[in-house]
Amino acid sequence: MITIVANFRVKQDCVDQFKRLALVCVRNTRKERGNLSYKIYQGRCKPSEFTFIEEWLNDVAIEQHNKMPHFLTFLDQIKPLCEGEPKIEQIIAVPSVY
Repeated sequence: MITIVANFRVKQDCVDQFKRLALVCVRNTRKERGNLSYKIYQGRCKPSEFTFIEEWLNDVAIEQHNKMPHFLTFLDQIKPLCEGEPKIEQIIAVPSVY
């Protein structure tokens, strides 16, 4: 499993619009093959900051997601709403010993 953490800073006057677009993306992405979880969070102290936490089965699923029309449209739509580039990290779980 691969987890992606994507952080976005949104212009203050664009927060509601960003949320509407993000929720459409989340709904469509959850239907994708290989998507295990796809959630969006809004900062409590900084409501113009958003974090997507995504869990994917493998790299193939991520590659397919990155080509999906709904995802590409989402990226185009939010570009003018955001301040700067998003910060995106891919992480994997460290196996536990119990």
